[in-house]
Amino acid sequence: MSEELRENKMGTMPVRRLVLSMSLPMMIAMLVQALYNVVDSYFVAKLSENALTAVGMVFPFQNLMIAVGVGTGVGVNAFLSRSLGEKNYDAANRAAENGVFLAVLSTLVFTVAGLTLAHPFIAVQTDIPDIVSSGTAYMRICGGLSFGLFLEIMFERLLQATGRTFYTMLTQGTGAIINIIMDPVLIFGLGPSPAWRWRGLPQPPSWARSWRPSWRCCSTSPATTISTQPSGASAPTAR
Repeated sequence: MSEELRENKMGTMPVRRLVLSMSLPMMIAMLVQALYNVVDSYFVAKLSENALTAVGMVFPFQNLMIAVGVGTGVGVNAFLSRSLGEKNYDAANRAAENGVFLAVLSTLVFTVAGLTLAHPFIAVQTDIPDIVSSGTAYMRICGGLSFGLFLEIMFERLLQATGRTFYTMLTQGTGAIINIIMDPVLIFGLGPSPAWRWRGLPQPPSWARSWRPSWRCCSTSPATTISTQPSGASAPTAR
């Protein structure tokens, strides 16, 4: 692969090859992402019907977090891609930094919302004490551990903006494997782990998502994104 093609494949690679090389990893990554809900529902359903109902009642809150994270990430993705295409690397750096800041800000907002609004949010949907208690605790955990979701989505979009969709597929696949392994361990108390039951459900996805931002932070650092610049251009500086 020539140096020019490696540095800016979205501007130099043939269209058919470019579409396949970028779309297939993204499609596989989205398919793997769907495994989180399937695996979680499978294991929590083995606890009780009320446990599965409580988890389902929290889904709108989780869906709202995903909507905010993806919406912010897509905006940053578009601006970052345009800046790289214009060879405006300072603007690209600022877009990435502001995107991470917005992800952290979203984490703080939903953490507070999850901790303070969990009980009324569940209580308005049901009056069954067991479901209210389980759903409230579950929603608080989801809100408190939302940093993994928001940072994962943001760094995923930063990688996609630079054309590194293969790394997105790789990290999401590894995260899904961690989730599949740790779900039964924490929920049912396998090995030395205590049985967290439904309280253990949001922890494996959060752990699985949390390791990916740290890995992606290295993948999207200025030292790595220098490969998107033409030869002789100065490296983007961190701010």
